[in-house]
Amino acid sequence: MESRLTPYEPSTLIACSSALVFAPHPDDEVLGCGGLLAAYQAAGIPAHVVLVTSGDYGEHGKAGVGVREDETRAATDLLGVTSVDFWREKDRGVHCDERTIAKAREAILASGADLILTPSIHEIHPDHRATAWLVLEACRTLVLEGRNLRVAMFEIGAPLARVDVLVDITAHEARKREAVKLYHSQLDISPFDDFIFALNRFRTYTMPAHVAYAEAYCLLTPEQLREPRQLSESELMRQERLQLTDIPMPAAYRPAPAPGLWQTLLKPFRGQNH
Repeated sequence: MESRLTPYEPSTLIACSSALVFAPHPDDEVLGCGGLLAAYQAAGIPAHVVLVTSGDYGEHGKAGVGVREDETRAATDLLGVTSVDFWREKDRGVHCDERTIAKAREAILASGADLILTPSIHEIHPDHRATAWLVLEACRTLVLEGRNLRVAMFEIGAPLARVDVLVDITAHEARKREAVKLYHSQLDISPFDDFIFALNRFRTYTMPAHVAYAEAYCLLTPEQLREPRQLSESELMRQERLQLTDIPMPAAYRPAPAPGLWQTLLKPFRGQNH
């Protein structure tokens, strides 16, 4: 039963012909999926990165845009990333709108990637959530036009509630650490490396003993992108959909019917006496 909620077997990577990562700020691409990027480098799979902002806001931006972008270039070079594109959107001002969705569509088509990576919609930082939504909408519209795309959402500031893939990054952990360490401007503010590797370690909870570090991903298929309503379902509804009947949901926790729903449902039966 548990394996319906989270993987019990590790993956070496997420199969694709090429990948494109959307990172809201410099270092997000390494913190969120640096191990997977290292795995792609080892497998000879091209990977591209879009930096949505250059992280110039507040304390995190005090080193300056030039420094933060140079740190990104060094880190992505270390991980064998094929190309990096800097959008330079306003830090803490990323919006999911027609303009940014169009930019994302253009970037996806130009890269030729069939796997798109983005932070999850449940992240804390507003730029992370906005990036997730604009990427999801860009991919949804492209899928509706016939493109074969999948989206993998990763975790940085908030653990994923739904995990479909756990990538074993044990063999790439040292390379990921080295890449994270290149972000001196951010590690001088907070030990983000400690936080993310604690999370990567925790993600091995259901893994075999030889897996020391893992990255978690919520993987959306083209079918799910066409009908993305599952993204907004509650955890209790998800468990019912997966038919986890070993623990029935108490009635008090079931979603309340929408106002007027019962009247609408019963309308065809009014006047019947049998």
